[in-house]
Amino acid sequence: MTVRFVPIGDSDDDGAPGQLIDAPPSPRADRKLSSHLRIAKRFASEYRDQFIFVKGIGWHYWKGTHFELSERGEVEQALHSLIEDQWMEAMSDAALQRDFKAAQTASGGRGVLEIASTLEIFAFTVKDVDADPYLLNLANGTYDLRTGQLQPHSPENRLTKVARGAYDPGASALAWQKFLNRSMPDPELRAYLQRYVGVALLGKVIEHTLLVLLGQGRNGKGVFYGAISHALGDYAKTPDPEIFMKNAGTHPTGQMDLFGARWAVVSETSGGRQLAADTVKRLTGGDKIAARKMRQDFVEFDPSHTAVLVTNHLPKVSGGDMALWERLKIVPFDAVIPEHERDPHLGEQLQLEADGILAWAIQGWSDYQRGGGLRTPEKVRFVTEEYRTDADEIANFIADSCWADPSGYVVKKRLHEAWEVWRSIQTSGVQAIGRLDFYKSVERAGYTVIKVAGNQQAFAGIVLK
Repeated sequence: MTVRFVPIGDSDDDGAPGQLIDAPPSPRADRKLSSHLRIAKRFASEYRDQFIFVKGIGWHYWKGTHFELSERGEVEQALHSLIEDQWMEAMSDAALQRDFKAAQTASGGRGVLEIASTLEIFAFTVKDVDADPYLLNLANGTYDLRTGQLQPHSPENRLTKVARGAYDPGASALAWQKFLNRSMPDPELRAYLQRYVGVALLGKVIEHTLLVLLGQGRNGKGVFYGAISHALGDYAKTPDPEIFMKNAGTHPTGQMDLFGARWAVVSETSGGRQLAADTVKRLTGGDKIAARKMRQDFVEFDPSHTAVLVTNHLPKVSGGDMALWERLKIVPFDAVIPEHERDPHLGEQLQLEADGILAWAIQGWSDYQRGGGLRTPEKVRFVTEEYRTDADEIANFIADSCWADPSGYVVKKRLHEAWEVWRSIQTSGVQAIGRLDFYKSVERAGYTVIKVAGNQQAFAGIVLK
């Protein structure tokens, strides 16, 4: 439809003076449009609310619950159906026949859809989809985390994700509760995990935290995050482990996995890896993320994920980076499930309880809101602090190589030389750092820089052994 304006002072049967009204395009006006544009407009008229095009990602089609990324030619099939359904109309319109024939070629079809992707009815950006972080799309409706109400699925919400679980506050989850009690006997830790998963239902970063699930295996941590991931369906993502690890060759498409995610789990089982501190701080800090899909332009989006690292071995971390340590929360999975208790079908049983697990997570969200946040247990604080102490290589070096002496000092250059010697003999491997970064780390450890004889700079309060 085109818009016709009725001038002030004139009127007719179609509208009041000075009013914008819908009017069908005249044949003369329609003929002035290009062939591809004419078909694109017909496509838009026929498939309103059934397709959207998200710039930087691609076409999506409405599945009755959400808009799914078109990866099997759904939009092309719809264009073919349009031509077939309207072919009889074209029998009496030579120009329309030519348009349809042109659109049936591969290049013609691409041209029509390329134009259609720019029409207002279809064209959206990443900011326009999944825009309301409080809407959680479930199998039986869209749940509003603000009100606790379930509403029917609607294309107007432009949601591109849906969970496997349905909203059923009374759903049974007996196997899930039994599993939690066995793998995480501490009720305070269980409640903490429930609140953390509850926060993950929200589509924005409100807790600048990286939860670390730690255990040597056969302890349930994999079953735990796997059951949550299954229940959350599209909202659960498992990005490449390299996303959180120090690796100069990480591809820029890796962070695109986080778009629209709410439960983002990175599984890393190898030991000795260095955590990418700056990346972790950025991806848990709530700042916009710039990423891209393969062969697509970069897009910028607000993070929606709550991050989890699952590991058998804690990665290496700089002990002096307090901004990073404020984000890390380690939950130990200490229970070891003996072989005679292991159920090879437990994962399948928990998949059947997706509705109950989702209800458990929603209870965690309610507890988070009522109680005032995550409320980190003392055990999590203790384990994390122990990890920080072990990881603080500067503190360990000073303890091994220096004496505390309130009236003494050590020249900066000599302390750095001693550091290099100490680092070279550590069997666990200590990451090399530049001289200036070393000096800054010593200052962060609490040692003041002073001027001494020969106009040299030194650290006060310590001497070399």
